[in-house]
Amino acid sequence: MSIFDKVVDYFASNTFVVAKETNIVTNPLERSIENLDSRYAVGNTTAGDYVKFGYGDDFPILLQRMYNQSPVHAGIITKKAKMVAGNGLIYDLESAFKAPIKRAEIKAFIANCAGKSQGLYEQLVHASFQQELNGAFAFYIKWNKDHNKIVEFKSLDIKGLRIAEPNKDGKITHYIVRKKFGKGDVSMQHNEPKKIPAFDKFSKDQEQILYVKNPYSNNHYYGVPNYISAFHFINADYEFGKHIRNSAANGFTPKVLATFVGRNMSNEQKKLEFDKFKASFVGSEAETVIASWVKTKDDAPTFTPLDVSNLDKTIDILSRLNDAKILTAHNVTSPTLFGVMVAGKLGGTGNELVSAYQIFRATETLPNRQNIMDSVNRVLSTVGYDKINLNILEEPVNLESIKGANTNDIPQDQ
Repeated sequence: MSIFDKVVDYFASNTFVVAKETNIVTNPLERSIENLDSRYAVGNTTAGDYVKFGYGDDFPILLQRMYNQSPVHAGIITKKAKMVAGNGLIYDLESAFKAPIKRAEIKAFIANCAGKSQGLYEQLVHASFQQELNGAFAFYIKWNKDHNKIVEFKSLDIKGLRIAEPNKDGKITHYIVRKKFGKGDVSMQHNEPKKIPAFDKFSKDQEQILYVKNPYSNNHYYGVPNYISAFHFINADYEFGKHIRNSAANGFTPKVLATFVGRNMSNEQKKLEFDKFKASFVGSEAETVIASWVKTKDDAPTFTPLDVSNLDKTIDILSRLNDAKILTAHNVTSPTLFGVMVAGKLGGTGNELVSAYQIFRATETLPNRQNIMDSVNRVLSTVGYDKINLNILEEPVNLESIKGANTNDIPQDQ
């Protein structure tokens, strides 16, 4: 850099803010995986090296904990997964195959592809949840020796899958699978790793894994859900829950400053007095009367209620704003679809609900479902099972059951 460029850079950086990668603030989830695209960390197993997922190789575990923390976030993920999975499978077996033996083979596959009573629909339900929670899903496929029959088809937990270190050309050729990665994975029982080739319909590998990322994920290696931008709001939902729990445990009593005047006490006596006071007047079974026995008037304690008059209103406003941010991160068109109340409204009308459902179905449910079904049919096509025209059974919205709905004004499914 020339002297002139250095002078310009110096004065420019001191007269206005320059947008750089280093001065754009992000959340802890993003920081945990920001080095994946540039210089990934390598983990080691007896089956081979792999690309670590997150700073502590625990990114899917963090997503699971966020799911367990926030009832709003968990409810949205679960309901979105249910919408994607629908109510069952539909297929045309009779027209696709005339031979009774072949029809029996495919019926058995649909009913028990992942084990006894673990059929194809159960795998689609599992994959739908993995897609909504983790921003990716994966299928384990096993063929017979002749590669003309699928003997096992199973949806995998994303937390137990990592990309094997790419080859010299940067191509992903294998995956490492085990029950758990991250802290404690070596000492965990029955957690032996296994290296399995990536899916290739032209390959004759008997075992393969098809890993499908969220198409809107900006990470080169792993799928990432869209909602990670709402990390702080999901965490705040947990904190709101703690506040409500503490309020209930404290008997919903106002916070009080108690001042004990003129009492010559040791530190042990002060602590004992405080513990007795707290045990009597804090909690859902707190005493409603305070009695203080003193020798002189100067020894009487002073009780000063702290001003919390607007605290409940503030928390209510912040909680609603927090819910709105979580819903936005999930691309939810209407909060009422997910049981989230909106300030100033008792609930949506039939028209509003059905219109919101149709928009959400078109923009979220159907694309996410198609992402899964396209992947399933890619696998089924390796042995001709795709001829059955597999699809998801979805019950239409019963417009007449929605109070106040005007069926003439509601857009119908195309």
